[in-house]
Amino acid sequence: MRITGGQLRGRSVACPDGLDVRPTSSKVRQAFFNILGSRIDGALFLDLFAGSGLMGFEALSRGARAVTFVEENKAQATSIKKSSVIFKVPAEADVVISDVRRVWPHISVTGAKYDIVFADPPYKKGYGKQILAGLVEYKLLAPDSLVIIEHNRDDLIEVDDGSLMKVDYREYGKSALSFFSFD
Repeated sequence: MRITGGQLRGRSVACPDGLDVRPTSSKVRQAFFNILGSRIDGALFLDLFAGSGLMGFEALSRGARAVTFVEENKAQATSIKKSSVIFKVPAEADVVISDVRRVWPHISVTGAKYDIVFADPPYKKGYGKQILAGLVEYKLLAPDSLVIIEHNRDDLIEVDDGSLMKVDYREYGKSALSFFSFD
């Protein structure tokens, strides 16, 4: 799995053998970062269900100020930490080993307000609403932030909170990206 743009372009992100990881395809990654454009410059980026960390490293490569990676699997999290050292970005890469559904209090104590949140939860598990609710409840979003959830195109994600608004939706084969804006 290679980073497709920015200062780390062409570098490979490691993924431990034997793990069930569904990395975001290069087509979806390129579309995602093209949509974000210069919005990524200087952004504080949260990568939920980070897996290999590819999306977060792509964000750093393209100008994000820092990334918080949240990954439950310890082997994956260790791999993300190793990649951050190899890429010489350990200060910009915070790795949290936790189930996303229980991570909110831990992240909120840092006081971080994220500009861009990307979540790639397991498909067909209904995590979309939980992610949106947790981000709002624990006040983790900066003004004018963007939350993007990758999901199966058959699973529509709607928002119940008035502070978030669905602003875009894109399909890529069986995958889809839903974009939510926070005011």
